[in-house]
Amino acid sequence: MAHLSALEPDQDQTQPVVELRIQATLDQLSILRALAATVAIQENFDLDAIADIKLAMDEICTHLIVRAAPDSVLVCRFVFTPPQLHVSVSTTTTEYEDSTQRSFGWHILTELTDSISLDQEENLGGVGYITTMKFTKALSGRL
Repeated sequence: MAHLSALEPDQDQTQPVVELRIQATLDQLSILRALAATVAIQENFDLDAIADIKLAMDEICTHLIVRAAPDSVLVCRFVFTPPQLHVSVSTTTTEYEDSTQRSFGWHILTELTDSISLDQEENLGGVGYITTMKFTKALSGRL
């Protein structure tokens, strides 16, 4: 497996964190969607918001998985700081992204979430880039 030194767990213990590390393959999408839905249900999101969160996770994870370096790990992190759910998904990708924010998928993500971002840094421990996509979704009527 690829080493992802930049993806080590946060040491901040102020908020509970749900984190999953999973092989970056498309057959893992159902697990990732289910985890996102479970976290959203636990934090009392309504059905529409839960659907938005599941779709956003699907779009982000698919985007990262198809660009992932061979044998990469996908790291998904969920932090609920009322009234928002903060989601971060990271993996090692093979190429630098320069046009993602103009894509149709990005447009969909901006409609499904309250905020969305993509960050990349060179993978100093190996080849490619550590690519992280983050989004937030607020409880209905709270922002």
